[in-house]
Amino acid sequence: MLQRNETVPFMKRFITGDEKWINYNKNDHGEKASKRTIGKAGLTHNKLMVFVWWDWKAIIHYELLPSGKTINSGLYCQQVMRLQERSKEKKAGIDEQKWCDFSL
Repeated sequence: MLQRNETVPFMKRFITGDEKWINYNKNDHGEKASKRTIGKAGLTHNKLMVFVWWDWKAIIHYELLPSGKTINSGLYCQQVMRLQERSKEKKAGIDEQKWCDFSL
């Protein structure tokens, strides 16, 4: 696979993603606030989930989970469709036959 990638760099077309809970304290500002830590992340109500997708070069798309929403298959499919549109915008100059179609 590595030899094939040297002749036709298909690995550069891969997109991967991940999600992460971010805890924050909306009342803290400045340098002193960043030095404090929250003991148990599960006890805070101020959390956001961020979804990030990237390729070998840069971040392609990211989204925050709307407050009060739960991730489910419908929301995830909507995110993937937005990712697809965003990635097509970024890769507009690449030959369409070389681009992976991740239609649902």
